[in-house]
Amino acid sequence: MHGPDGTSYPNTARFVEIEAPHKVVIDHTCMPQFRLTVELSAHSDATRVSWMQVFADAKVADAVAHIVVPSNEQNLDRLAAEVVAGSASVRAQQR
Repeated sequence: MHGPDGTSYPNTARFVEIEAPHKVVIDHTCMPQFRLTVELSAHSDATRVSWMQVFADAKVADAVAHIVVPSNEQNLDRLAAEVVAGSASVRAQQR
């Protein structure tokens, strides 16, 4: 992973569980250690995203919250953009 200032950070993870197309569980194996569970579920014409990040150490979670919270918002924004782009592509193919 590369920061905005060009600094490189170790970033390793292991996929623990994949239940396509609705669930992915990932263990972040370097510091800060956490488990991320992302679940997708259909609701009428929308998709609900559940994003749960559980840290191995609560003190570490508190210390990195100022980085994690905005980073997760960026990740979810990128996911939303991909979904919108994919939906537009599907609609164009259906014409």
